[in-house]
Amino acid sequence: MPELVVDGIQYSYFEVGAGPLLLFAHGTFGVKESFIPQMEYLAPRFRCVSIDLPGHGDSSYDPKGWTIDDLVHSVPALIAGLGERQAALAGVSQGGAVFMRAALMYPDQILALIIMCAGAATPPPELMKRLREFAVMLCHGDAPTRERYARQFLSTFHAPALVEAGDAGIEQELTQVLKHSRRAMPLVAEVPASYRSVFDQLVQIACPTLIIWGDKDFRPLLGGEMAAQIPHAQLRVIRSAGHHVHIDAPAATARAIGDFLDSRVTAA
Repeated sequence: MPELVVDGIQYSYFEVGAGPLLLFAHGTFGVKESFIPQMEYLAPRFRCVSIDLPGHGDSSYDPKGWTIDDLVHSVPALIAGLGERQAALAGVSQGGAVFMRAALMYPDQILALIIMCAGAATPPPELMKRLREFAVMLCHGDAPTRERYARQFLSTFHAPALVEAGDAGIEQELTQVLKHSRRAMPLVAEVPASYRSVFDQLVQIACPTLIIWGDKDFRPLLGGEMAAQIPHAQLRVIRSAGHHVHIDAPAATARAIGDFLDSRVTAA
């Protein structure tokens, strides 16, 4: 896998296609490979690049830890390192949280913003507790225990019907999550604790924005509330999909992104 070095961190990524740059970022404990269906669909019209965030997959990390501000500040350097001046950004969960903040801080470098099931506020204490407990298990548990807890934890981010059916995308996600660096996991879990709410700032987002939301997300109304704050934002609710909407409904998510970018970026 190719790599980019930003502030001493090696970001692993892969890319397909040609055209305007479309940068993808996964959520906490996610992986760059989770966007393969969307990238394959969009590759004929866009240069699609998916990164592993620090501590995930094949990317390195700072053993002293990092914050969401560090990730936001890396976005312009990632775009420049890929040889571009601007990019469209598409992030799910933590990736979306990073990218919406990047759109606020670096508006001249953002062509368009796609937010997938990402909130603008600080995570509630109960969620932080679950993230930390899961990270400890990934770090210290034996193989059977890690797999059992990972399966249970990840199931809450997907539509129940797909979990019960043993969906192939969910099973692949499980396999990939278990390959993360054990030592990095407690640091990864702390990043959401560094979020500061930008909900009141969403009105300042100036680029074309699409919010994609799974109707089985654990915050079913939040996507609409955010769309109402962002000027001229579009909202696409995907049926029978949970928090990891791009995994639960890969084709519908790809079409939603493609339709939006074709009308707002390619045409421009």
